[in-house]
Amino acid sequence: MKPYSEYSAEELAMENLFIRWVRFPNDPPIRSFWENWMTKYPYKKDTIDKARELVLVTTEWRPETLSNQDVNSIWDRIRNSLEIIKEREPADSDATPASSALKPNNIILGVISMAVLGLLCLILLGHFK
Repeated sequence: MKPYSEYSAEELAMENLFIRWVRFPNDPPIRSFWENWMTKYPYKKDTIDKARELVLVTTEWRPETLSNQDVNSIWDRIRNSLEIIKEREPADSDATPASSALKPNNIILGVISMAVLGLLCLILLGHFK
């Protein structure tokens, strides 16, 4: 397991300890851990802010309140995340299709894609009732 200091915003937003801190910021041990961590890694402030926003969006999201602008914004974020992931992946010409499909970034991308598809299905079902 890699240290939190090497996590992307998306990876942090999927960590239970981070989610608990965002959702319950007054929990003393968790708050203390993340405050100390941010003091130790001040250069990760942007990553923390993005991860916090992702957690808040997903925990406060309600299908009936999602506007077209919100949907477009989510799709833009997904596209941007995909571009960042592609830029970070080293060019591996010797990789077979099966081995590249099991890379951690591809698994994360799959989870994000499935979550977005699920959200879009909920939105569409909500509009047709």
